[in-house]
Amino acid sequence: MNLHDRDSRDPLRTPPEDTWLQRGIVLAILLGCAVAVSPTVAEPDLWGHVQYGRDVLANMRLPETTTYSFTADGFRWINHENLAELVFAAGAELTGAPGLLVFKLLLSLLLFSILLAHARRKGVGLTVTAAVLLLVAVNIAYHWSVRPQLFTYTFYGLLLGLLAYAFSGWEGEWRVPLLMVKVEEVARPTLSYSPRRLRYLWLAVPLFAVWTNSHGGFVAGYCIFAAYLVCRSIEAVACRGRAATGLVARFAMMMIAAGLATFLNPYGPTLHTWLVHDLGMPRPEIIEWWPPDLFASNAITLWLLMGVWAVSLLLTRRSRDFTHLVVMTLTLWQSLEHQRHIPFFAIAFGFWMPVHVQSALSRMSMFRPDSASSPRTIPAAARLVVAAALGGVFVLLAGKLYQQVHEMPVHRSQFPVSAFQYMEDHNLRGKMLVTFNWAQYAIAAFGQSEGDRPASRVQFDGRCRTSYPQEVADMHFDFVLGDAIPGVRFRSPNSPEPDSARALEFGEPELVLISRHHPHSVLTMNQHRDTWVLLYQDGLAQLWGRKSEYGDPASDRYLAPEARLITDEPQVGSVAWPALPQRRLEHDRATNVAGADARKGGES
Repeated sequence: MNLHDRDSRDPLRTPPEDTWLQRGIVLAILLGCAVAVSPTVAEPDLWGHVQYGRDVLANMRLPETTTYSFTADGFRWINHENLAELVFAAGAELTGAPGLLVFKLLLSLLLFSILLAHARRKGVGLTVTAAVLLLVAVNIAYHWSVRPQLFTYTFYGLLLGLLAYAFSGWEGEWRVPLLMVKVEEVARPTLSYSPRRLRYLWLAVPLFAVWTNSHGGFVAGYCIFAAYLVCRSIEAVACRGRAATGLVARFAMMMIAAGLATFLNPYGPTLHTWLVHDLGMPRPEIIEWWPPDLFASNAITLWLLMGVWAVSLLLTRRSRDFTHLVVMTLTLWQSLEHQRHIPFFAIAFGFWMPVHVQSALSRMSMFRPDSASSPRTIPAAARLVVAAALGGVFVLLAGKLYQQVHEMPVHRSQFPVSAFQYMEDHNLRGKMLVTFNWAQYAIAAFGQSEGDRPASRVQFDGRCRTSYPQEVADMHFDFVLGDAIPGVRFRSPNSPEPDSARALEFGEPELVLISRHHPHSVLTMNQHRDTWVLLYQDGLAQLWGRKSEYGDPASDRYLAPEARLITDEPQVGSVAWPALPQRRLEHDRATNVAGADARKGGES
């Protein structure tokens, strides 16, 4: 058995000895990739993730049923993001938004450090490495925000790194004789690997145990892991025939062990049965589950990634890897089905394609292997110039990163910041029907009772089917989106006939907050002015109150017409996350006075 860690045919198999210049270039590459994935705006679900994690930390237990809702009280809640929410909650409590952004930054540096180290170990020059990693970065930037998916993409990178280490000496060769093109290659190839390194595959077991409790993307990760080992088993049989039985059995045991690790979660097999049911249902209301629009301007980076992949595979002089080819084809297929899977293809590209990109460029005379030679050959004067240039690059990149991790903006044009402040100023709380992508923001702003102000509850929020029955989701989207646009939403055949007004009566909501960008809900509210009164309006949002409570002078909640604010004022600018409304000074003073009176009474 021939054991080796690097491809002996690679003219750059031994990277030059690290020098200060190389380290500087490597650091510049990492910082450049970090800058590319660091732009951040607030995610609609982030408020909920932080709040749910805080609830667990406060109560020291996981809720079994839906929280903060008046329509799903007692309905089971299967939360596949518990660990991620605990991390986010702890980070928000300790350091606020900057801490969450720094955490995101550190995960990106970890991922790109693994990719860079793997490329350098394979002898890829720094120029090609930088180009490939930046291409990966711009393709995952949209998905690299503060949300549980961060854990999936990071764990996926760790998984591919683990597979690359365990199969060092095996990967990078075409080992399926029946599929070889050249006649002289039909002879059965040899199989080279390190049994010691293969033992490290058992680290996939704890990896999947943690992954399962962080985000539901572990399902995709496990499918890729299984596909990888199945393909390696095919290669083993192709090379050794029946003598590969032991190796194939070993891979099967690893797949079983990793699969069993996913049952180490608070719900046991119930999580898996729910996932099978949920993943089998369409979710067109969530844009990330749509196919990417290949004719949009932001699809240029994906086209470039796919083009470089295809051209590199066509022109490379390096042996292609059957397993890599199959896995990348599968992930590309899923990326074209659902845009949220693009990072799976991009990260795999970052691991497995740099050697082929370099080989293809070399074949086109666009890259010379000696371009990666040691920078010690550079004259001293040129070194000073390069050092000065690197210093400038570091200053620019560091400054940009500081800006990006200093604050998480909540754009007024996307979130009802002004509407929430109005609600706070007028103590408008209660059962709220809030458009689903604002509901978790509403939970963070009004979900906790404070003194004489009761907690608000929402009709439906971004947790969707994890904690709401499909009937509630259907009535919500009947109200927000209607049922006239095919392909934009899914309705269960078991739900009642579409009725845009049903959500206005189910559970008797008292307030309705909608986006003016959802014309169907605006039309529905205008059709029901006999029972609802418009309390607030700006260029983004409308807030309606039930007329029997907010439009009747005899009601304790009556809001006089002069207290209502109806404008078309555009919502511009942003505020720092969490962008919660400023509490009323009158209430704070009253609370302080009541507290002082209570203390005096206690002393007497």
